[in-house]
Amino acid sequence: MKQIKSLRRQVRPAEWRTEREPIGMTKSIGFIGYGLRSRTMMKAFAGIDADIRVATITDPRADEIQKEVANDARFAGVQYEESAEALLNRNDLDGVFIGTRCSLHADLAAKVLKSGIPLYLATPVCISEAQYDRLKAASAGKTGLAVVSFPLRVSPLVREMKRIAESGLLGKLTMVQAVNNVPYGSVYYHSWYRDPSETGGLFLQKATHDVDYIAYLTGETPKEVFARTTKLYYKGDKPAGLRCPDCAEYKTCRESSYVVEHILKEEVTGDACCFTVDTGNEDGASAIMTYESGMIASYSQNFVVKKGAARRGCRLIGTDASVEFDFYTGEIREDRYDTPQTVNHVFRAGAHSHFGGDEALALEFLDLMDGKAPESDLEAGLRSAAVCLAAKRSAESGRIEAVRL
Repeated sequence: MKQIKSLRRQVRPAEWRTEREPIGMTKSIGFIGYGLRSRTMMKAFAGIDADIRVATITDPRADEIQKEVANDARFAGVQYEESAEALLNRNDLDGVFIGTRCSLHADLAAKVLKSGIPLYLATPVCISEAQYDRLKAASAGKTGLAVVSFPLRVSPLVREMKRIAESGLLGKLTMVQAVNNVPYGSVYYHSWYRDPSETGGLFLQKATHDVDYIAYLTGETPKEVFARTTKLYYKGDKPAGLRCPDCAEYKTCRESSYVVEHILKEEVTGDACCFTVDTGNEDGASAIMTYESGMIASYSQNFVVKKGAARRGCRLIGTDASVEFDFYTGEIREDRYDTPQTVNHVFRAGAHSHFGGDEALALEFLDLMDGKAPESDLEAGLRSAAVCLAAKRSAESGRIEAVRL
């Protein structure tokens, strides 16, 4: 019997990191909402030594933010505006970042697009059919004026997967199998994320990223979706409004904010009890997507797993070979059908920055402010939202739903 040969290729940052010509002037940006995603991207800007200054912020938590950024030189002289409209009336901004709660993204994006200022838009781009329609209309002819926050599609692993997919190695693509086992699931039940009226639900909140990178890798958009959701763990009969510190199980419940911080050693994003009668969001979902080419894609997401059970990635199955990757292991594996060979690509990009995608997005936004059209644009954001809205409708109706682009 022939021994299968495994080739392991280690990919260092120098091999994948996009280089950018230095710009001659400091870029001035404004934040409409300075939340978690905004802070994460400021870290990404620092990671690529971006020459930026924050000129203005509008956020109801202005006093809290002032204390948070007091020692960051990039915020020196920052002015706090009362509204998005006041911020957009300024004439000193090279770009605007929307980092509010999800329910506000679409309508604020429409206002920024109207101003013509380059936009960085956090995901999801919308949370309802009505918002989708409004944003689509507002963005007609302007989708290239925005970078949508899709770090997975621009991450080193996905870019290498794209190269492999386009190389012809796979033959004809027949199927995609994607999974997202989220090891920090309590995030979506401890804070405002637990409220579907703010997020649109977890297809839009979470799957939008996976749907986008699948579209990027395959070059196709689904025509129909059949989806199901489940809620078997993050539910209960504890009273509505209960906070973890007020519960008798504060130091023993594995989902309490105390255990998350002190035992699991993870960031605490809220302290609402995950097991109350008003805990929103499903904790698992699957979708089958069909395409004009005849290809089928399956996607599952789960929010119950912990630690080493984390998985996020997909397998592309072709007629000549298959290739799969997992963000958490940092590996791509090629299996070739006609030769006794498996090829492994090993990446060194940590999960803390969306597997290297945050820095790539920061570069895209700098390029957009210099007039270069982004790869992760609003057309991609709307396409992914349309698929996720179809999945949401399907889960609610129990029927196959068409993707309304």
